[in-house]
Order: sequence, then structure tokens, then C-alpha cells
Amino acid sequence: MSQDPDEPLDGDIGPASVPAEAGAGAVKADTAEELRRYEAEREERRRHTNAVSGRIAVALAALFLGFLTYDSVRTAVEARSRGDDWIYPPAVIAAVCALALGVLLTWAWRRRRLGM
Repeated sequence: MSQDPDEPLDGDIGPASVPAEAGAGAVKADTAEELRRYEAEREERRRHTNAVSGRIAVALAALFLGFLTYDSVRTAVEARSRGDDWIYPPAVIAAVCALALGVLLTWAWRRRRLGM
């Protein structure tokens, strides 16, 4: 049982054989176009995934800085009510965290507004 060389093998999932009248140049052009289209789709999926990951990272960082600011302010208020030092460790940490949170949110807002 001899098989025609242009026929695919059993279980072959590759492209169908090209009829002899279709030139090899047309096949190469179609293949190149398909590869370009595949690469463009892949790049679009990568950009979308990176954008979502970036938004999640910014949201987590904002939540963390917000919590640190809240905790430091609460500690400063408790220290002041006890008569302990409240400015240097807790109030300064709260101010630094609040400043970092403001910078992060401003950066995220401007980046989104500019469409990056």
C-alpha cells in the first residue's frame, strides 16, 4: 500500500498539502501573513496582561500605603494621649507614607489620563 507523497499521514495535524498549481511563493506569503497576524495577537494579549498586572500592583501598593498611614496616625494619637514621643517615629512615618500614597495615586492618575 503506497501512499501519495502529497497526502498527509494518518494523525497529521499540519497544514493540508498545497495543489501543484498554487505556487510556492503564494504559500510562503500566506504563511508569513499568518505568522505576522499571530505575532500581533500575541503582542496584544501580552500588553493587556501587563496592563492588568500593573493596575493590580498599583492598587495593592495604594492599599498597603493607606494602611501604614492609618496605623501610624493611630499610633501617634495613642502616644500623644499617653504623653509619649509622638512626632518623631509615628507622625513622621505617617507623613512619609501619606506622601508616598499621594505620589503613587498622582502617577497612576496621570498615566491613565495620558492613555499609557
